[in-house]
Amino acid sequence: MNKRLLRSRWSLAMTLFFFTGCTTEYNTALHRQETLLYDDEKEKNLGASVALSVEKTMKIDTEVDINERAEKILKKMVAVCDRQDLVYTIRVIDDDKDVMNAFSLPGGYVYIDKGLIDKMDNDDQLAAVIGHEVGHVVAKHALKRLQGAYGATILEGAAMASGSGALAAGIGLTASSIFFQNSREDEFEADSLGVKYMKLAGYDPHQMKVMLSKVLQYQMKQGPQPMSYWRTHPYIPQRIARVDAQANGKNQFQDYLNLTGEDK
Repeated sequence: MNKRLLRSRWSLAMTLFFFTGCTTEYNTALHRQETLLYDDEKEKNLGASVALSVEKTMKIDTEVDINERAEKILKKMVAVCDRQDLVYTIRVIDDDKDVMNAFSLPGGYVYIDKGLIDKMDNDDQLAAVIGHEVGHVVAKHALKRLQGAYGATILEGAAMASGSGALAAGIGLTASSIFFQNSREDEFEADSLGVKYMKLAGYDPHQMKVMLSKVLQYQMKQGPQPMSYWRTHPYIPQRIARVDAQANGKNQFQDYLNLTGEDK
């Protein structure tokens, strides 16, 4: 078969595969129209599957007090969040290492290391962590990263079909980055939603700044950790400035300097 015709048919098949089943919806939290590969039901099934895998490979802390504390805060945050269609759960990971880590999965699954909880001075700071994770779920950031990875996979296949191995390798690396790392914009959105939910749930929104400062201090001592959720630490000073401004309802002069300096 003619190679050009083969590539054309392959590209068409992949395009149809990528876009079949897409759903368009208005994200009330972000106030914009979005197109996603996964509807809510598929998101829940995906999240449940990944959560099962996570809990098989990580040690889950079953201590009653720490779990009740985390669950109480989660319920208060969920009660005021922009997605009420999910059953949210939170699990505490009992990691032997001195880590400050947290992550969330599609469908409402939130995980937080015991080491991170231990370093929070009060429930307001822990609410900042949980609110940030709920923000990721509400904004569907993980689904969008997965969708971006699918798109990159299609491009990678097209590059392979055209015989461009170097291009395919580059696209594969990009796909990995998309899937495993939150973008700066995702972090800003999750922070903003977290502050919003803290205010509505009765927590002190200024403690989001304190929590991020603790994470920054930790990262400066530990150095880069490729598999850590908090690997976005180069942006933490800018994130601190933004959440401080949001909590205060205005930009302070130092916040303005941080924002403009980081954006350059």
